[in-house]
Amino acid sequence: MTDTQIKMQKGKNKILLFRLLEKQDEEAAKLVFQTEHTFSYSRELERIVTKDGSLIHVGGLESEVAIEAIQAMDDPVANMLRQSVINGQKLEIWEVAVDDELKSPDNKYPAIYAQGYLDSWEDPANAEENAAISANFTVELEPQFGEATLTDAQQAAVQYAFQDTQAESAGGEENQ
Repeated sequence: MTDTQIKMQKGKNKILLFRLLEKQDEEAAKLVFQTEHTFSYSRELERIVTKDGSLIHVGGLESEVAIEAIQAMDDPVANMLRQSVINGQKLEIWEVAVDDELKSPDNKYPAIYAQGYLDSWEDPANAEENAAISANFTVELEPQFGEATLTDAQQAAVQYAFQDTQAESAGGEENQ
């Protein structure tokens, strides 16, 4: 890609990872079968009318993440997220752009990190469609932008890698 070419980013390459804040000794995990999410930012703007013209008072940043997924059978992440709403537990969330073209030389991906709470969880079950999950994550304070490292297991949850037709040999030696 040259400096003058700009490519579109695909929504399917942005995934969400979750973890209970109290379990920072564990790896973050992906909710399976994510179909859509929206990371939104808003501020309340108050117009103050003066004799000299209008002034704008800028309120604090409010952020939230709307989450949609197809419900998987016995997904431990979905069960943890549902329980976090019931128990009022604080979560960590990452939005990671897993596009290989965005990966840094040290194997990190662009990411947004936030802490907060799921304020809603819905398990609609339509007779003619897959069972779905719908949830809303309310961000506490402000989201942080940086880079995230994905473990092999997290990368495998995103997409399996191409495998050769030859069997892998013991001890990590390559087949000839």
